[in-house]
This record gives sequence, C-alpha cells and structure tokens, in this order.
Amino acid sequence: MAETTQLEPADRTHGKVLDGMLKAHKPYKSDDCIRCGAVIKMGFFFDGFGRHRDQDDRSTSRYSNICRLWEAHRDMRDTRRQKMPNQFWYPFYYSGLGTDLNKDAGKDALRSAGLKALGAAGKSAAKSATSAAQKVVGVDKVLDLKKAPGKALKNAMSEALDEMSWRPVTRVYGDLAAQVKAIPGKVGRVLTMAREDRWVRRGKAAVRGTLYDIKKNPLKAGWSVVKALFFDVVMDSIPQVRDNAAVARLFGTGFEDRLSAALDQFEEAYKDAKSSMNKVQRIEVSVFGADRGGVLARAFVNELVRKYKRRSDVDLTIEGDTIEIKFLGLLDAVSSLMAENKLLDFVPLVGMIKQNYGDKPLGVPEAVQRCVHFAAAHELRFYQRLDSLEKTRGDQYLYPGTSEDITGGAPPGSMGFRAELQRVALRDMLNEALMAGAAVDMMEYLAQYKSDVFRMFTLAHPVSDGTASYKIPDLINAYRAIVPHQKGLNFQDHMQVFLRWLAVRYQSPAFRASMSATTDGAKKAHQALSLQRADAEAAYQAERKRSPLDPKALGQALARMQATRDAEMQSLRSTALVLANPVVSVWERIGSEAAEQTRRLSMQAGLKESAGRMRKLGQDMELPYDADMEQSAQAIEAFMLSPQALALTQAWQDGASGKNPLPPQVMALFDLLVHDTMLTSWHDHILSSTLYFQTRATDTFGTSDVEKEAKKRAADERAAQAM
Repeated sequence: MAETTQLEPADRTHGKVLDGMLKAHKPYKSDDCIRCGAVIKMGFFFDGFGRHRDQDDRSTSRYSNICRLWEAHRDMRDTRRQKMPNQFWYPFYYSGLGTDLNKDAGKDALRSAGLKALGAAGKSAAKSATSAAQKVVGVDKVLDLKKAPGKALKNAMSEALDEMSWRPVTRVYGDLAAQVKAIPGKVGRVLTMAREDRWVRRGKAAVRGTLYDIKKNPLKAGWSVVKALFFDVVMDSIPQVRDNAAVARLFGTGFEDRLSAALDQFEEAYKDAKSSMNKVQRIEVSVFGADRGGVLARAFVNELVRKYKRRSDVDLTIEGDTIEIKFLGLLDAVSSLMAENKLLDFVPLVGMIKQNYGDKPLGVPEAVQRCVHFAAAHELRFYQRLDSLEKTRGDQYLYPGTSEDITGGAPPGSMGFRAELQRVALRDMLNEALMAGAAVDMMEYLAQYKSDVFRMFTLAHPVSDGTASYKIPDLINAYRAIVPHQKGLNFQDHMQVFLRWLAVRYQSPAFRASMSATTDGAKKAHQALSLQRADAEAAYQAERKRSPLDPKALGQALARMQATRDAEMQSLRSTALVLANPVVSVWERIGSEAAEQTRRLSMQAGLKESAGRMRKLGQDMELPYDADMEQSAQAIEAFMLSPQALALTQAWQDGASGKNPLPPQVMALFDLLVHDTMLTSWHDHILSSTLYFQTRATDTFGTSDVEKEAKKRAADERAAQAM
C-alpha cells in the first residue's frame, strides 16, 4: 500500500474506499500465485459527444473526465507487472460521437469500411460514397454550415432541411432506394475490407431501430424502413460523414463502429493475454461512459451478456474462461437530442433526425455487479435531457452544476469561472471504481507512479475570489449539509438552493455586469477581425516598401490582407444583423419570469379558496342538469402553481428577501465553481422556453425487470441441470 500521509487530506484515499477495495479482492485466490492463472482486467472508456483524447488539450479542462479515468487505469507498460506477471491490464478509449474515431480503437487499420482505404481506388470509392450520401439527403448543406459565416445559421439549416420537406414519402423512398442500391457498387472494394459479422451486427441494429420506430408510431412504418436502410447501414459506414459533428448530433451516426471496435478489442485483449499465459483465472471488465457515451457503455455491457452468456445472464464465459462485469460508471448520461415529437417523424428529412437512442439496449443487465450514475443537478438545456436509470438496478446521485461540471470537457474560460468542480465527480467515480475492483490507481499510487495524472485529480488546491480562499471539499460539504448526498434524483431540492443563490445575485449590479450581453460577443469578434485586417494591411505596406522587392512575400501579404478584409466584411454583415435584432437579455428574462411566478404565487390562496367554494356549491345546492361544479373547480385549479413550481417560487422569494440566507461557503460554491449556461451562453437562454423555474427534463429508456430476470435465471439453471 502506498504511503498516505504524504498527501494533503483532500487527496488521501478514504478508509471506506480502502475497505471496499479489500472486499472486492477477498473472494479470489491469491493473485500473485501464477499457477492460479492470468487475471485479465479490461477498462472500456466511452467519451462524451465531441470529445477526443487526441485532439483536446490535456493540460486544460477540455480534457474530459473519461480521458482522465482512462489515464488512471493501469496498462501493459506498467512496471509493476514485473512483480505481478499474471496481471494483465488493458484500457481501451473511444472518442465521443461527432469526432473522428481514434486510431487505436481498432485491432487493425482496416476494421472500419473506408477508415483507411488502400490506394487511390479506395479513396476514390470512399469519396464517391460520401458524395452520394450527402446529395441524397441534403447533408452537404449541413456540412457546409461552418464554412458559410456570412449566412445566418437559421436560414442555412432551414434550407438544408426544407429541401426534402414537401416531397411525397413514396418519391423519397424511390430516390433513396435507388441511391442505396447504387452505393455498394461504387464502394464495393472498400466495404469488402470490413469483417462480415460487423455488417450483420449493423443490419441487426437497423432492424431493432425500425421495430422501435414502428412500435412507437405504426403509421410511419414505411418511412422507418427507408431511414434504417440509409442512415443505420450505409451512412454510418462512411467515416467522413459518420464522424462529422453536425451529422452525428442530428442523425446519431458513429454508434455501431464504436460498439464494434469495443467488442473486437475485448476479444483481442483476451487472445493477447492467452498467448502469454494459457490458463486464465478470470476476466474482469469495467466500463465508463459520459454524456452520449453512456449509451455506448450500456449497449456494450448488454452485448457482452448477449454474446458470452452460458447458463444464465450472470454466467458469462469466453472459451470456458469466466467473465465478470465488475463495474459500470456513467457520468451525466444523455440519450436524446430533444423531447420526442411524433409529428417530426413524418417530415421526410427532419423525420430522419435521431431524436433519441431508445432503440438501443439501455438497461443495466444482471451481470453488472455495480453500477453508478452521477448526474448534473442544475443542467437545464433542452438538448441535455438526462437519461435516468431509475427503472434499472443502477444507483444515481446528483452533483451541483451543469453537464460539463460532471463530465468535464468545457473549453477553458467557457460558461464562466473555473473548471475545478469537474474533479469532484471525477474523484468519486475513481473511488467507486476502486471499490468495485477496477484496475484504476488510487490517489497515492497516482502520486507515486503518474504524477501528471495525479494533478488532474487533486482537490487540494484552494480556489479564491480575491478576498477569501476556499478548499473545494469544504464548499461541497457545506452544500451537502443543505442538500444531502443520497441516492435518487432530487432535482427539486437542488434547484431551490440554486434559486436562492440566483435571487441574491440578481440584485447585484456588479454581478449582472459580469455577464456579457447578447451583442457583446458579436462586437468583440468583429473588433478582433478589424485588428487582424489592420495588421495585415500594415504588413502588406511594409512588404511594398522593402528593397529589393520579394515577389513571393508580397503575394502572400496581399493574399492575407484580402482574406482579412473579406472576413471583416462578412463579420460586419452578421454583426449588423445581431445589433439590428437585439434579443431580450437573460437578466430581463429572469426578472419577468420571477415577476410572473410571484404574481401567480400571490393568487394561490384565492384560487384555492374559489375552487373549494365551487365544490361546496355543487354539494349544497340543486343545480341545472348541465352544471358540473367539479369540472369548474378543476378549471380554476389549473391556473394554480404546481407544488413543485410553488416551492421554486418560494425559494426565489426567500433569496430575494434575505430570508433564510445561504451560508457563505455555498454562495462561494455557486459564485466560483458552478457553471450556468443560461447566464453565460446567450443562445442557450434564447432557445429555452423557460429559464430557471423548472427542473431538469429526463428520459427513462433503460429498464431492468428484476422479478422477470430472476424467473428467467431459475429457468436457465433448470435447463442447464437437465442437460
């Protein structure tokens, strides 16, 4: 055991965690006994949307918590294996949807169709396939959004989506079918590089998605088939399209390739260990997922169970060797883009938008020995709906902050303030994984063997607001004294504390001034481009005066000057548009919403009394045959605040009036660490119909029927004994 006294108290491994680690190890034979066989420990890490270990800056908050956990996992290069030669450690990382799949995610360079084409013929085929895919669905318009700064986003997206909106379904079917039929001929040489079972798996996934769509809405059966054929099979196979961020967010591409890669690497790691030590004691699997990577994490463990099940769902083997799924850890799992809208399913191209991943297996199978889900309590963006595990066997806990405060990955300086809060959930996830038996290092070992990784996990450094200094654990403990850290999704309690803080800060002119207005960003961006243009003009004039004249340098300076002038001109048009159409500021919206809620609160008692009188009138008097006092009472009650809205409004009033103030440490937690996209991101507050007088929206796609599973397991055991 590593020395613990050298670390700051905030970084020492808690005694409870050490006890859990001992319990996780106790049931097994001595792992240092080589004749007992190999102990193969694998970790699978599925990153959040848009996050990429090899592209994000490792030294900043952009480096996600999934990346950090991956770094904390032991690997085969670890020198400690010299003393434990029967230990085999394999960490596997998969970049988030919407990014290029990381190169080390496959056992070889040819495992994904078109990922690395051989020669010009392969590249040409992939290019043709991409072109066909884009043209048939109008995706080429979506892909060009970032390249058209002079075009308003709304108009560009509308044009891309409307291109097919009014075409009959039959015609769309014919067009797509023709393109799908033609594509294999164009990319045949590339597609044949892929393993056959990968295409079988992709086809099965498409069928599952189709059946899920039809079950939800039988009237769209024909369109579901078209969607499955094109997006789930063909489009998801072309890396240039599949891993594009815009396409991945809209159409849900990139899923099957990552799942297939993880399954392949599981088998490859097993074979690698077997080549060194023929006898295997056990295989231990730990899986981590963040944001939409949580979908992949659950799909992966479900696929492991399906593929390697022997007598029952808890009896998993590969070539006779035992597989144990020790741990499943999820960070703010999100499985949908928006609230499901059945009407959208009928609009041809818009209907192809993957609103959620409900067609994937998102339950927590019985084979998973421990599952935890850490979620953001104050996330309110409509496209970050939490995928709750409340109907599964997973344990859920809420943490203060928005999604990036749990998953990590926020750009440095974005969403305001700091990024240290992401380490709270990170450290708790590390401890949960340790207690479950995952091959991650505790803080003492990180400090000893991986000092650079240790610095990504430490909570010992204080944060300061210029006048006072705070330790992060102290701020968290003060918060949890008000809202206890317990199982469940008690969003209401967390939002009430947040509103008490916000009501105080709303009255502070200095705090309000610290949040930029909608137009500030546009003006700053234009000013920066103006400075670049002036600098380029000065450089061009300097080149003209140089003697002797350097034609090449002069040409480059001229090109740069022209480019900066064009950029400034385009920015001028878009900036003028923003300034000419100002939106209501977030503070104005907060004020109007608070005033409306307060007005309704003042009417609450009167409405309740009126509803009561209406019911009493119906009981005491003979009324005309068509009079329904109960219906009238319910109509009055419909104008009343719900108990949840009532509590949130009361919390705002408590904060605004100074009644029951929050402790200074809790105020500091929100001031310094908790991110709030509604305050700091103008487009998020514009797109939200309601700001703060609400709790986070959730989905419940995954289910675990414990009783049904127990009966099935008993039946499987009886069948096995009979054989």
